[in-house]
Amino acid sequence: MNKYRAAVIGLGFIGLKADIPRKHLPQSHALAYRMNPDIELAAAVGVRQEQGDQLALVAPGTNYYMDLGAMLEEQRLDVISICTPEHVRLDLLQTVMSRSAAPVLFLEKPVATSVQEAEEIAALVKRHRRTVVVNLSRRWSDGVRQIRQAVQTEEFGRLTNIHLRYTRGVHNIGSHLFDLVRNVAGEIDRVQVVRQVATNMDKKGDWTFSFLFSLTNGVPGYAEAFDDRNFLMFEMDLFFEKGKIELLRTGDEIRFYSAAGHASIQGYHLRLEREEQNLLARTSHIQNAVEHIVDILRTGAEPVSSLEDGIYPLYVADALIRSHRNDGSVEPVRQAGCNGDYND
Repeated sequence: MNKYRAAVIGLGFIGLKADIPRKHLPQSHALAYRMNPDIELAAAVGVRQEQGDQLALVAPGTNYYMDLGAMLEEQRLDVISICTPEHVRLDLLQTVMSRSAAPVLFLEKPVATSVQEAEEIAALVKRHRRTVVVNLSRRWSDGVRQIRQAVQTEEFGRLTNIHLRYTRGVHNIGSHLFDLVRNVAGEIDRVQVVRQVATNMDKKGDWTFSFLFSLTNGVPGYAEAFDDRNFLMFEMDLFFEKGKIELLRTGDEIRFYSAAGHASIQGYHLRLEREEQNLLARTSHIQNAVEHIVDILRTGAEPVSSLEDGIYPLYVADALIRSHRNDGSVEPVRQAGCNGDYND
């Protein structure tokens, strides 16, 4: 059987450099395609010859271009990864979809710079009838799937509270954070900013807030922001009627607790039931994503991380920015346009 042909546009960190030097498991789009037995990494587009030299180390024989138009004209492709900065995303997608018939596009997050631009992208994708997969990486995490199942089956009773801890902007890390909550527990319905925390992302205009929130099902939560110049953080605590789940170290560790009696202390206390460690060393999220893309191409499977999923965090970020501008007002998370038909 012929291999599916892939290309990567943008050879920065996630496009290529994450695997220079080579890691134990693939971390970049380029190497994830290169290592998949069903895919040929046919081409890549960069902006400097240095990137072509680096590409040759990771994927020798791959055609390197510094002219996007030439690559789209010369290559017949099945999937194209878009790993460029979000501020050029809309124009780039217009070019790609008008000049290539590739049925699947694999987008890095954030999808766009604003809600308005994201909705323009959604309309463009619908008009060209393409399938979009967004790299919200925890969608391919085995540990996160375990959390989602525990919530849905009410293994520890009803979910009662959520506590989040994060760094690096409502668009940067926030994209993953808001999607994680939506994926395992439900959509964020309302937000209220408590304070702004300075981080490295301020220079890019991506603000970081501590904030209160509630889900559409009424579950309350609090997201606490930290300065990434001290250390990075991405953590979540889910509290239930009869237990607790902790996601720690950006998802490398997950712990499940149940409420149980104690031999020497009155009342119920949390008891560790099971834990998962070193999850990030066991599997590559980007490798899992590429395997899923092969399944989409082969069987027409629905994306587990769709364009709608990729756009949703922008609505949460927009509500947080409005709350901050309005001195900590309670703001609804608007989702006009998130109607689930982006890939139709």
